[in-house]
Amino acid sequence: MFIKNTCKKIKEQNNGITLVALVITIIIIIILSTITISTVFGDNGLINTAKKTKQDAEDFVNTENDKMSGLLDEYSNIMAEDSEIPPPDTRSELAKARDEGTRFDKTTDLEDDSGDIIWVPGGFKVAEDSASEIDEGAVIQDDKGNQFVWIPVDNTSLNEMYQSASGTKLTGVTTTTNVYSKLRIRSGEGYTAGTPSSTSVREPDLVVGSKGTSYDASSSYYQDILGYESTQAMAEAMVAEYAATYASIEQYDGFYIGRYELTGSVEVPTVQKEQAVLTNQNWYNLKKACTNVVTGDEYGAQSEMIYGNQWDEVMDWLVDTGMSSDLVNVDSSSWGNYSDYNTANGYEEGNERYEALVGTGVLPAGSSEYWQANNIYDLAGNCYELTQEARYINLRVNRGR
Repeated sequence: MFIKNTCKKIKEQNNGITLVALVITIIIIIILSTITISTVFGDNGLINTAKKTKQDAEDFVNTENDKMSGLLDEYSNIMAEDSEIPPPDTRSELAKARDEGTRFDKTTDLEDDSGDIIWVPGGFKVAEDSASEIDEGAVIQDDKGNQFVWIPVDNTSLNEMYQSASGTKLTGVTTTTNVYSKLRIRSGEGYTAGTPSSTSVREPDLVVGSKGTSYDASSSYYQDILGYESTQAMAEAMVAEYAATYASIEQYDGFYIGRYELTGSVEVPTVQKEQAVLTNQNWYNLKKACTNVVTGDEYGAQSEMIYGNQWDEVMDWLVDTGMSSDLVNVDSSSWGNYSDYNTANGYEEGNERYEALVGTGVLPAGSSEYWQANNIYDLAGNCYELTQEARYINLRVNRGR
């Protein structure tokens, strides 16, 4: 029994301790709760602080929005005052020079739309209707209105145009040349390419025989027309001109060809559209005229009669840029001024491409847009184009007819 009662008392004591602990625990919780309530709901409590922070953030956003709105209004006002602010200029140098009509004081290189280079001589500008791509016909013009088209020549083409051979003698003289033309004679033309002093097709070289007034190689033509004292002097001048032409093509990677056939007169030669073509002249008169279209005294360039290897290069360039080789080298009547132009194409009167006076030789230069390739007119048909190629002992070769 004693033991039992003792245990009961201990149990009662434990109950008391537990109650006190509970009370203390509750009191602590109440105290902690009070602190938490004060921290959360007090004047500087979390809730009020959060509310203030939220308001500050809203005020900041509103302020920034007002500032941005002001900037937008200011930008709109600027745009309203100047609504023609130009976009970035993305034109190539060639296109820009064309559009702005820039005339260059010195020889200047320009990039076309593809990044290829054309050289414009001093005194020239890019023509208003020039293409902005070299392979479509980049045209330059002097202050007299003469126009020329750039023919690009890379190293491969240069090696196809020229042959180096030191001390190659010209016909009938002691003058020699260190370079001469590789002429790309077409099959079926009956020509054989050769070297100076041969009877094959060659350049540079003299012809020393005669065949009528058009091909007379007498000293009177050298003297009276070209002003040389002797055939030897003419030979030396031809070699010097030929070497200078080669050096120019090598340096500038190209040359110019007249956009139109030679026009005007022997005394005042031109290369202009809708002008009468200079015809019925001997080779010496035409060479003189070609030399006087553009002179180095006026411009950073010198004109000359075209060489056969340059003509060949123009033909290959036309093919490389998209024309059919058959049309260029075999039968060009469908795009040239030939007597059978209308019948070759089936054109009858009333068709916009019909030409009543084809093949007559009386049409002015550049008569039809359909007789051009890469901005060069009348390469095919209209009038023969004499070159500086010599053939046999008495002939100069003509092309394009």
